[in-house]
Amino acid sequence: APALLVCRRACAPLCAEPLPATERPAVAPPSCQPVAAPHPATIAPEELQKECDVRHTRGSGPGGQHRNKVSTAVVLTHRPTQVSASASEERSQARNAANALQRLRLRLALDMRTDPPPTAPSGLWRRRAKGGKMSVSDTHADLPALLAEALDWVWAIGDVKGASAALGVSSSQLVRLLAKEAAALERVNRLRASKGLGPLRNNR
Repeated sequence: APALLVCRRACAPLCAEPLPATERPAVAPPSCQPVAAPHPATIAPEELQKECDVRHTRGSGPGGQHRNKVSTAVVLTHRPTQVSASASEERSQARNAANALQRLRLRLALDMRTDPPPTAPSGLWRRRAKGGKMSVSDTHADLPALLAEALDWVWAIGDVKGASAALGVSSSQLVRLLAKEAAALERVNRLRASKGLGPLRNNR
């Protein structure tokens, strides 16, 4: 497994001044692991699944006895990174498998950073950010790849404003994208908090 990489780059201020020293919380910067390109959240889902170990278990919780008579819950573990995700809320094993794969892609987007970082926006990003406006729904299959790319740029440049400029969107558009997965915006805000900066907020 790759060694843990702690981000050492500071996000520069974006519409916020550093907090006074006496008010700065003792927040550790978020950690991440390096991964070679292409980022696993950006490859085709069916190709990612080939890199995973699959385990089926009996679901628990609501759903009645029928739900627990067969192993409908799905646990996916990405072998190269050992990142895992699971789903058990559906009676259908196939639907749980699809949900687990989407969750795995989101976790990879959050936990892994491409090393070396990207040098230009991807074709997917350019298609989705036409006219400087990012367009993707909260549940779309493209969301994990876009989040991975956005976080890669923030980590590489160390600045949300600079990352948005490099990606050809406004800072508010980038923050809106990050806010589609609360943990993504929370990671960026933890990094800012570790540098004494106030949180970014999604004002849509």
